[in-house]
Amino acid sequence: MNKSVSDYISHHEKVLHDLLNNTDIPAPRLREAIAYTLFPGGKRLRPTLVYLCGNMLHVHQNTLDIIAAAIELTHCYSLVHDDLPAMDNDDFRRGKPSCHRAFDEATAILVGDSMQALAIDILLSHLPQSLDMSKVVSVTHELVKASGLSGMVSGQSLDLSELSNPAISEAQLRNIHLLKTGKLISACVRMVLAATQPTPECSHALEQFAQHLGLVFQMQDDYLDKYDKKEQLGKGRRSDIENQKTTFASLYSQDELLTLISQLFNHAQKELTLFGARATDLQYFLQHLHQRTE
Repeated sequence: MNKSVSDYISHHEKVLHDLLNNTDIPAPRLREAIAYTLFPGGKRLRPTLVYLCGNMLHVHQNTLDIIAAAIELTHCYSLVHDDLPAMDNDDFRRGKPSCHRAFDEATAILVGDSMQALAIDILLSHLPQSLDMSKVVSVTHELVKASGLSGMVSGQSLDLSELSNPAISEAQLRNIHLLKTGKLISACVRMVLAATQPTPECSHALEQFAQHLGLVFQMQDDYLDKYDKKEQLGKGRRSDIENQKTTFASLYSQDELLTLISQLFNHAQKELTLFGARATDLQYFLQHLHQRTE
């Protein structure tokens, strides 16, 4: 990973710490559980994507800090709920016991609820310092749409109700993961676009880039869940297999899935050609992500 991406992640960690430290949380156990869930972080893919896209489009640093934090809070809330016994029933996340195992199920539910609310709160509280209110509303709306009924939540519901059906089609599987995983990754780009409003051509290219990335990231997770031997995901292994869920790794052979992953990464790279040298860091980041299957 290049130095600029490492710097973005280090900076983001400080922003998250500062935001949490400055948030009024009367319940000490809840504060402890939120901190346990947020730190240490995982790959921080989504915040990094916010910073790389935002800096390419010359978005104010303070705006990017808040968007990145809101995205990561939303992502982490979804992981906490996803791990619950009523959902995927995973005992480990990011190399340590999942929130409901380290604390209890009720606390884990409240942690997810509170991080979801905090994500919206910080957007509405902090973005007016660098954006006019119409853009604040647009940025916030993008997160609500991506994480709510029209996006991630419906994707999670379909995951639970449909992926155990052995007759599910590849098109249905794609649609579920574009909702469950892809919408929030797309929100990283769409929230930045809402903050700056570039040309329609630039917006379309970045939206297509984000859609390719959201889908291929899920395909990589499915690939690593089945074939990786290094336990590098840091969570319960093969939980989809144990839950008898259809994955991209069950629809394709290992070689077919690797080919499909490479094709999607190439499609994402092509969408960045419009930006020329400005997209160098973003292209490097994409190459780094591609190496997860190698």
